[in-house]
Amino acid sequence: MFKSAPADSGITRAAASVPSKMSKTQNSSEVDLTQERKVTRIGDWVAPAPSSKLGEYQRMADDDEAREPGLRGALQCVGSCVVGRIPMLGWLPQYDVRNDFFYDFIGGATIALICLVQTLAHAAIATTKVIQGPYCAFVPPFVYAVLGTSPHASISSGAIAAILIADQLQYFHDEEERTELASLLALISGGMLVAMGLCRAAYAVRFLSQSLISGFVTGGSVLILVGQLKNLLGLEKMRHAIGVIDQVRAIYEALPETRVIGLCLGLSMIMVLQVMMWLKKYTVAQLKSQGPHPSWMKPAKIVSEMKELVLVGISIAFAIFTCNGDEPILPVVGTIPPGLPPFQVPWRLPAAKSMLETHFRLQEFFMGGFLVALTSFLTTYATSKKQALQHGYQIDASQEMFALGMAGTCGSFFGSFTPSGSLSRTSLAGEVGVRTQMSGLMKIVVVGTSLKFLTPVLYYLPKATLAAIILRSTWQLVDFKTPKTLWSSWRPYHQGGMRRDFVVWWIAFVLTVFLGVLWGIGAAVFVSVAMIVHDAAMPRTVTLGRIESLGNIWRDVEVWSEGRTFPGVLTVEFRGPLSFASADWFMEELERKKFLEAKRGNKVHVVVLSFGSVHDLDKTAIEMFRDLLTVWR
Repeated sequence: MFKSAPADSGITRAAASVPSKMSKTQNSSEVDLTQERKVTRIGDWVAPAPSSKLGEYQRMADDDEAREPGLRGALQCVGSCVVGRIPMLGWLPQYDVRNDFFYDFIGGATIALICLVQTLAHAAIATTKVIQGPYCAFVPPFVYAVLGTSPHASISSGAIAAILIADQLQYFHDEEERTELASLLALISGGMLVAMGLCRAAYAVRFLSQSLISGFVTGGSVLILVGQLKNLLGLEKMRHAIGVIDQVRAIYEALPETRVIGLCLGLSMIMVLQVMMWLKKYTVAQLKSQGPHPSWMKPAKIVSEMKELVLVGISIAFAIFTCNGDEPILPVVGTIPPGLPPFQVPWRLPAAKSMLETHFRLQEFFMGGFLVALTSFLTTYATSKKQALQHGYQIDASQEMFALGMAGTCGSFFGSFTPSGSLSRTSLAGEVGVRTQMSGLMKIVVVGTSLKFLTPVLYYLPKATLAAIILRSTWQLVDFKTPKTLWSSWRPYHQGGMRRDFVVWWIAFVLTVFLGVLWGIGAAVFVSVAMIVHDAAMPRTVTLGRIESLGNIWRDVEVWSEGRTFPGVLTVEFRGPLSFASADWFMEELERKKFLEAKRGNKVHVVVLSFGSVHDLDKTAIEMFRDLLTVWR
């Protein structure tokens, strides 16, 4: 409890940090500042007591209680809540058709074409039917456009979410079963995100550290690279394999069946992709420099950004012109059902009904759904937040979680697997001039038209081309720079080292590769949380010494060996919360330091406790101090 200064101490009302709109006092000299002042965790001013000379106060305009009373105030409150949950009702009535529609339509159409090809590749990563990828780009973007708060987020399929989905589906041999169960997984993960969003539990993703995400993504990328060798080599008769070791063994056994033409096409497409990436990097750098620029520069940049679409066109043309009669000479995607996705209840699909009846891997499926939910939200929110910072607007994390969950839930009824955002597509949305969520509505027009009329053309899409797109894009996810950086900082945590992060990275990577994504993320999260609990229960207790060369400041003598200590005096700093979890540890450390000082011949008569780093005290800690003082007396 803090006391404010007396009235004659020269403190004016302005210096007391009390907003002028909050008081009707006419004479500030009559203000009695000697009364006890309350301090809270969110602010240092509270409303005065009724008997105070300050009298009544006037609330700020944004105060919840400043709304008009009665029916009108209730309607305002309901309206703000509805708009908060359905942001479209806020921006659509103010939509500027003349200035924004053209940019939203062009941007949405461009991203939709790129998205159409990427979703085919992501469906291949998820080991489901390729048509399920484009289904992710139909209903989920529409739902997100209605409920989301980011105008630039591109919601459909994502590589990282596809890794997790494939990990959950690897125990099912039939592709039809995997496709149906992927929709059920979308319903489970979407429902979890909706519940967490309504409970404003977006903070849950904070338990997925950067080192953990890097290790898991790198491990998942290794799984993708191994899994896509089957399509690159054209091994159509390769047996189904579970786990990376079994997959490598199965590929080795099927090597004699390699389709050389498909392999050459795939390697050529990888080279073309690499050239396109170099071209994009070059054109972007040139266009950022001062002009004038050649007339071909901007078209080249656009073509390089749509590189997947260019590859699909080239490879389809190659497959058509090299047909032996009506049959392609290399493995192709095959027949894709035309038309819009049909409405299907996920839990009534045959594979889902079988799982619910037999409970085969049902528990693991729900645990996997939770990880899919967290990871898909984390990737979506991270990319959206980056664009929000660049373009100067704010997004609501809990509403984003709710919107993404609803997108996945609604999409599951139309054959979609779990949707997520994409860094490349979200960044491209800002570059092509997208201005509002209307671009998401434009996307479904392009995707719907493509599903209706262009699916017969995709029959000739070579699987080797899809594998090339996946292999080249996945290679960018492999991150061995992070462990290298962490290794260079191999020092204890209290000395500013990153040894803990290094351990977490390798746990996530190794267990993801050899035991699966669920084990990799689960074990890494457990270790990370255990470290947090360890820090809360056993904070560092250091002995301080005076550094005379730096103006007599006090520092840890373990780090600052020149720190001066004094005979008979022990100066200790406790660095962490002092609560029921750490009270006993504090007593043990204090007694241990007294014993060490006595062992060195410096009997302690005075103990000075520095609590500048103690940000929390509870009842257990206070009782511990009473017991300690009783013993010392």
